[in-house]
Amino acid sequence: MYWNETTDFNNTSSHIIYILDFIRQEYLVYLPLIIIIFGVIGFIGNLFTFLQPILRFNSCCIYLLCGSLVDVINRFINLLSNYIHAKSNNILSVLTVRYICKLRLFGLLFLPQLSMNLLILSLIDRYACTCSLTSSIRYIRRLKMIPWMIIITIIISGIISFYAPIFHDIVPGLGCTSINSVVNGILYIVIHGFITPIVMVVFVLLTYRNVEKSHRRAVDIEIIFFFIY
Repeated sequence: MYWNETTDFNNTSSHIIYILDFIRQEYLVYLPLIIIIFGVIGFIGNLFTFLQPILRFNSCCIYLLCGSLVDVINRFINLLSNYIHAKSNNILSVLTVRYICKLRLFGLLFLPQLSMNLLILSLIDRYACTCSLTSSIRYIRRLKMIPWMIIITIIISGIISFYAPIFHDIVPGLGCTSINSVVNGILYIVIHGFITPIVMVVFVLLTYRNVEKSHRRAVDIEIIFFFIY
């Protein structure tokens, strides 16, 4: 009886594994292509939106449009290669040239991080917009500062992602893989899993605080005028 139950369990597990593998090979291989198509459609929509005369010189819209452009580039560079090499379980395992391995890993982290940092830059811009007119941080919203802010963001994103090529190399028999998976994993979790979201949340909360303070001041002024007149 026990042997029959074990056999049935193994047969069921094998059947499930076969179905999942079939779905992965026949359907999930097209997922990167679908994401690329929707990404291009979204980017075209952002172009029509952010290039409207009323928005094209808005610093926040420029940062968001640049982030959308980086997203499309990331999809074509990283996801398209996954679709082209869909039959390979691990694209990195077939790499044998050291500099291509390091460049590939750098691109895998740099482009998504640059997109996130441009989003953070737009949040900083919104925070600066809610600060007082005499605040020095409002200076970054000037049009002449936009190219410099984008360049600084690109440099920061490159520095943040530079650990990827350092901790990846060609290993005989394994291809392009991590040479220190523990440190690489810790850095990835800390930088991309904690620091980036925390910075975003901080500026969202700071912006919310400034908006609430502005509302309270407006209400106080209305009350004063009400009692005066």
